[in-house]
Amino acid sequence: MNCDSERKDFIMKNKTEFMTEIFIDGEDDAAVVTFANREIDAVDEAMIEFEKLGMDASWISRIETVQVPQHYTADELA
Repeated sequence: MNCDSERKDFIMKNKTEFMTEIFIDGEDDAAVVTFANREIDAVDEAMIEFEKLGMDASWISRIETVQVPQHYTADELA
């Protein structure tokens, strides 16, 4: 198998994803942490997960979203 000829169309991209954390009053650790490929999706997912906790939004002290490197799959690294 000649990997060079079979994988010419494959280009490693700088893959990133977004992590959103929701913190509540009086807590140092995030109550909710979600990951998504788009920032808006990470925030939406975090809010959905927060609603599942049964808390009112007044408990939220802050929401943080950061862009983080996404891990490559074994196939992408092969």
